[in-house]
Amino acid sequence: MANRIEDSGISVVGIDLAKNSFHIHAVDAAGGECMSRKVSRQQLPIIMAKLPPSLVGMDERIAVLDREIEQIAATDERCRRLLTIPGVGPLSATALIAAIDDIETFKNGRELAAWLGLVPRQSSTGGKDSLLGISKRGDVYVRQLLIHGARSVLRFVDKKTDTRSRWAQSLIQRRNKNIAAVAMANKMARTVYALLEYEQEYRARSIAV
Repeated sequence: MANRIEDSGISVVGIDLAKNSFHIHAVDAAGGECMSRKVSRQQLPIIMAKLPPSLVGMDERIAVLDREIEQIAATDERCRRLLTIPGVGPLSATALIAAIDDIETFKNGRELAAWLGLVPRQSSTGGKDSLLGISKRGDVYVRQLLIHGARSVLRFVDKKTDTRSRWAQSLIQRRNKNIAAVAMANKMARTVYALLEYEQEYRARSIAV
């Protein structure tokens, strides 16, 4: 069995719904078992985001929950603003609103990003700062949703010319994709703050090429 879900050769996925958890069954094209795993409700979207393109069979109750989340996101004005941010879907938008509650709790976007654990920890040796990875504070579930949303955005930045995409292209070239994903998630969190605080929608700024 592959160590990484992305490399597991999964072709078909079945999901069973229990009271407080899900059981994922996955097979490859030949029908061989690739994965059988029990996951929590919070872990499910993270696992699903890592799966290779595959046929997914879901319990009807999961589809009902998905529709309920989409309806909430479509009718809540704050969620609708967040849905204009690239990489933010109904699940991320509703989770962010539930976690943040009152945006006035935060002084600025950097404080929100730090609360979510999306500000890199640093150490200084000989006057040189070193990044140690993201902090472990904040809501782990929401942080992971933002990072996975950021990864989805990064897949297409090479085809776009707006300022954020150009910044991401440069960052990927200088660092690695994992660092770029966290940095993009940080920008997304700051954008979340701005849209909620100033009651605006996201608009990408294009640059001349």
